[in-house]
Amino acid sequence: MNEALLDKKLKYIVGVSGGNDSMALLNMLNEKGYLIYVCHVNYHIRHDSNEDQVLVEKYCKSHQIPYFIKEVDLHDYHEDNLEMKARLIRYDFYREIGKLHHIHHVILAHHLGDILETMIMQLQRGNVKGYLGIQEKTVIQDMVIVRPLLNTTKQELRDYCALQHVDYHEDYTNHDDHYRRNAIRLHVLPTYSQQQISLLLKQMKEHNQRIDEQNKQLQPLFDQYDQKHYLSLKDIQEEQLPLVIYYMLKKVIYPPLISDALIQEIIKQIQSCKPNIQMQLPVNFLFIKEYDNIYTSNNMNTREYCIKYEHLVYDRHEAFYLAKEGHLNEGVYLSEKDFPIVIRSFLPGDKIKTSGGTKKVSRLFIDAKIPSHQRKTWPIVVNNHQEVVLIPNLAKNIKYLTTKPNIFVVKL
Repeated sequence: MNEALLDKKLKYIVGVSGGNDSMALLNMLNEKGYLIYVCHVNYHIRHDSNEDQVLVEKYCKSHQIPYFIKEVDLHDYHEDNLEMKARLIRYDFYREIGKLHHIHHVILAHHLGDILETMIMQLQRGNVKGYLGIQEKTVIQDMVIVRPLLNTTKQELRDYCALQHVDYHEDYTNHDDHYRRNAIRLHVLPTYSQQQISLLLKQMKEHNQRIDEQNKQLQPLFDQYDQKHYLSLKDIQEEQLPLVIYYMLKKVIYPPLISDALIQEIIKQIQSCKPNIQMQLPVNFLFIKEYDNIYTSNNMNTREYCIKYEHLVYDRHEAFYLAKEGHLNEGVYLSEKDFPIVIRSFLPGDKIKTSGGTKKVSRLFIDAKIPSHQRKTWPIVVNNHQEVVLIPNLAKNIKYLTTKPNIFVVKL
């Protein structure tokens, strides 16, 4: 395990499936004394999925490790995007737990075999605009993803579990070559000699060094996008477009799925004379051009909503969730006289009484530089007197400033 990537002063979420890779990682981190919070998603895809969950729970309980379980209904899935949907659910779960416990780093158990499989998939799809393989550190949904096992083989992890008496549960679907990654693992990689694998890794290293140099030049644009969540086409040179668009896409799409053909089609569309375009991306995301601005958006989160709550409850919606803990700027104290409350999307004319006077919500969005696509689904909390009492992270009604929050509205 590459401990140079880790810091014992930090808290980490650890994604644990119950398989040998993640159980080996979990045991290593626990033995080394890292401050860890385990997240496990039970997709109920296999008839024995509950055995994975029981195994993870048992380990965490016996070692006094905080753990969180998310159970997913199989009916939420569509067979054609099963793997991608599962990945999105996982990362949303990590982000949710991270927000609740103020954790910004996630450790995952990807190993050397995963690098080779990913690289082969990228080459087959013509996806060579960005990094080949898997990076040791990446940022996904504002979380730092750390992978300290990338120099470790699958067999080494098996041997470690055997030596340390670490229990794990085999996923029999790993032998189902219906899935593309499994087919590569089972039928393609075994045909490579050690010399061919070494050559692949060398080519990957050289390619990634070139990408590093290009990314250094584009870093100001990347920083601008991370801050504003959109870019102006006026600031991007034509030859920079492919790498800039790749950077934008990998924030919302699993990188191996980003083909050169997709990037070229986006460039073709945004360079057309149309002032506004919306392109459908994989798994309910859109690439949007509004005049000279470009950005991505979750298609599911462009819907308006209005939800009524008769009493204090901790709930989840596709645009927000209600929690017992959170940041002070997301929290408000609600008493019985405030109910029923409504949490809804923004309406023109919305205002809130703040310590600085009555403010238009539209002006708060502008002053905070909230992109227009995010304003559509930003949660607005309204009490039964039709007063806006909270706009998470933006403003709180002056009447509600002095009390300790009993509910937190966390925007997703």
